[in-house]
Amino acid sequence: MPFDKIIDAVAKEEVDAGLIIHESRFTYPSYGLKQIIDLGEWWEKQTGHPIPLGGIAAKRSLGEGLNKKINKTIKSSIEYAFSNRSEPMDYIKKHSQELSDEIINQHINLYVNNYSLDVGQDGEKAVIALLSRAEEAGIIPKVKQEIFV
Repeated sequence: MPFDKIIDAVAKEEVDAGLIIHESRFTYPSYGLKQIIDLGEWWEKQTGHPIPLGGIAAKRSLGEGLNKKINKTIKSSIEYAFSNRSEPMDYIKKHSQELSDEIINQHINLYVNNYSLDVGQDGEKAVIALLSRAEEAGIIPKVKQEIFV
């Protein structure tokens, strides 16, 4: 089920429960829904690491130089967005489930942060913990090479 249909499906009792993401984590109570578990909190309690929500990958075959340039360009883009917060709001609203500036800003403040610029050692440990659990569960093969630029 697409993520933007989950709240309505749960509210209409078409399904028993749903995993909500994005801005909906701030708005689900207004639909009369209750939280069963916050998986971010659960992950942090289980591992002691921040939850790795997403990442940007580039093929090793592109070469170290190009991969570093990609990384630098993305970092520059995020820094620009941090410095010019109002500039992308029309674009964000066009692609957002929620149109409230308050909810959009809550979402951005929670998910676009210093880890977006550089995951650092804590972020790397979090990703390694996630990959290790996936390897142990047989979901992915063992990662044999360095994965961070």
